[in-house]
Amino acid sequence: MTESIVYVGSKPPMSYVLALLSAFSQQDVEKVSLKARGQAISRAVDVAEIARRRFLMEAQIGKIEIGSEQMPTQEGGTRGVSTISITLTKEGKTEAKATAKPQDVSEIKGVGEARAEKLRKAGFSTVASLANAEPGELSKLTGISEKFSAKIIESAKGIQEQK
Repeated sequence: MTESIVYVGSKPPMSYVLALLSAFSQQDVEKVSLKARGQAISRAVDVAEIARRRFLMEAQIGKIEIGSEQMPTQEGGTRGVSTISITLTKEGKTEAKATAKPQDVSEIKGVGEARAEKLRKAGFSTVASLANAEPGELSKLTGISEKFSAKIIESAKGIQEQK
């Protein structure tokens, strides 16, 4: 079992959510730590919550470490900067789960390659991630109408139930 680290900075939260998902998709990775300091701390918390609530429902917060570091200033002195490390773990990862390939959004009825690409760019690359989305938010992130977004989400839920 290995651990990956995602350093959170000033990019949009979904950039780090995708990095977190990529880290978990690596073979043998069952822990990923989000590390941030200063103003990026709240973004790291947002990333952990977005990932847990939308994409990695089986992920658990392992431990949270807080601290401070001394950073050099332009004047030649130092100043204290707060830090956080949030470790997420995938509990109960079975061999079947590890080898099962997530279903791509293109498998949903009514989602062609163009829509699938819009969904992937918005951070919805699997049927499972879409099944947990909200129509209004999906519409806002992709430009797909809210009505059609609701249909896509319902189709994704139907596919999830068949599993």
